[in-house]
Amino acid sequence: MISCKIKICGITNEVNYNDLKNYPVDYFGFIFYDKSPRYLLKYDNIEFIKSINNKVGVFLDNDITNVRGLCEKYNFKTVQLHGNEDQKYCYKLKANGIKIIKTFLINSNDDLKNIHLYNESVDYFLFDYKSRYYGGSGKNFDWRVLNNVEIFKPFFLSGGISLDNIDNLNIIKNKSNLYAIDINSNFETFPGFKNIDLIDKLFNKLDL
Repeated sequence: MISCKIKICGITNEVNYNDLKNYPVDYFGFIFYDKSPRYLLKYDNIEFIKSINNKVGVFLDNDITNVRGLCEKYNFKTVQLHGNEDQKYCYKLKANGIKIIKTFLINSNDDLKNIHLYNESVDYFLFDYKSRYYGGSGKNFDWRVLNNVEIFKPFFLSGGISLDNIDNLNIIKNKSNLYAIDINSNFETFPGFKNIDLIDKLFNKLDL
């Protein structure tokens, strides 16, 4: 098994978070995309996220002033940009001392052709399945396409990771840059609420 960090994305509930933090989770993801069933701001009692240090705010083509405001309000130091944000947008956020994870939605080699344009403007890449809707599809792309391009940044792997396919990570040749796996819908009881039994099985499987 490849050794890498773990990001659990799409958390919406403090009780659920309190259970999850008992595991060696490296990043907790909170979604600020209003069309997502895991959209954080539609829930009550979210002040608990302010005190979480290892958190990531997930945004999609959001006004940069709004992103800055939410980062300041909820103490985010890292954001994941899941839309069509360009390099200029990324540089502007980095100027505020924010680390950037830039998402690329993947189905084929063509979806990777522009990643090099972001080498200087972001801190990490994230590769996710290209679905009709953004995020939480439960499906994965063919991870072998990552072997067909030079990847110069550490990257998160997302999209349909489950207990059934996590052993297949070894098909990725560029293992040294595989920084983290990002899990979401395949470890849920319902959207936004992670299934602790499945999370427990994951960490037992990874021996973490």
